[in-house]
Amino acid sequence: MISFRVKGCAVRIYFSFFVFNALIFMLRDSRLMLAFYTACAVHESGHIIALLTCGGRVNAVELSGAGICIIMRKGGIVPVKNSLFVLLSGPAANIIVFLIVKLSGCGGDFPLIDLMAAVYNMLPYRSLDGGAVIALLTEGTASERAVNALLNAVKLTLVICAAAAAYLCGAAAVPLLIASVALFIGDIRR
Repeated sequence: MISFRVKGCAVRIYFSFFVFNALIFMLRDSRLMLAFYTACAVHESGHIIALLTCGGRVNAVELSGAGICIIMRKGGIVPVKNSLFVLLSGPAANIIVFLIVKLSGCGGDFPLIDLMAAVYNMLPYRSLDGGAVIALLTEGTASERAVNALLNAVKLTLVICAAAAAYLCGAAAVPLLIASVALFIGDIRR
């Protein structure tokens, strides 16, 4: 693990982050790496700006094979609307950048990568924004168990579809399969 501090915020980069990304980019066009990491920075910046706007503070940023996680400083109960605002601000930042770059007529693959980052992060996995939003809205409710059962079926279906795509399309779809399996396993562990 590489660890350092930036203005009081701990930044931790785990080896699994590099391994996962190397695997993905070995199977895809490595020229997309800069656009991919820029889209990730846009996404996380959206979360951080929203968090700071709501009066929160970033304690740490962790990069691992499971993705990027922003850990905020503990400080009492956070209103649901603030949590929703922070969770949805990452995908919103990607969509805003997509629209700006696309409407300006430049950017190559970058706008599409931003749009894909927004859509990907809204998938119903707890480690992603979409799953975190669902958990926030259903945790402790009477429908929590039914929602979780439905989401597990959806997640398993996504793994099966990714496996079918890898079988039918070959190496081009293998990163999709790897990501869907990693997310599925990550959600089981939670």
